[in-house]
Amino acid sequence: MATVHETSLIPGTAKQVRAKFKDLLAKTNKERPRPQDVKALSELLYGHKSLELWRTVSSAGAMAEIVVVENASAVPGVKECWKHRLQQLKKDLGCDEAPLLEQLLIQHAALCWLNLSLLELRYSYVMKQSITLAVGLYWEKRLTAAQRRFTRSVETLTRVRKWSRNTSQRYR
Repeated sequence: MATVHETSLIPGTAKQVRAKFKDLLAKTNKERPRPQDVKALSELLYGHKSLELWRTVSSAGAMAEIVVVENASAVPGVKECWKHRLQQLKKDLGCDEAPLLEQLLIQHAALCWLNLSLLELRYSYVMKQSITLAVGLYWEKRLTAAQRRFTRSVETLTRVRKWSRNTSQRYR
């Protein structure tokens, strides 16, 4: 029996390769996939690098966004609006036109903003109740940590953008 890598040497259409990728991805997206399916998927990815098949799978960052929104305490309609707001925020920050490093930082900053916003919401609900000092301190620490992460993500994005502009101006 020929391996996927060997069969990839036989001329085939990109459409067939993508169909094989989709099939193998379905077979390997489970708790205990068959080792030969994982190996076949790996060989297919390496054998057809130019097709960039891996791009059809959501990035870990995109998955993190989905998980954060889905785990939020809100009704489905509000969650759907939050997803669109997050996408618009990334667009407003210039994600579509930005170099790859900036795209990653924009995605991270947007995720930090989302986490901070959701934590602020939960914090507001908790603080309007009668709580113990320990619970109040716990929520203050969580909120402060989320604020710090968001601030650092924005500062990093700003520094990289400034560095990038200074570097590109130097070489004009």
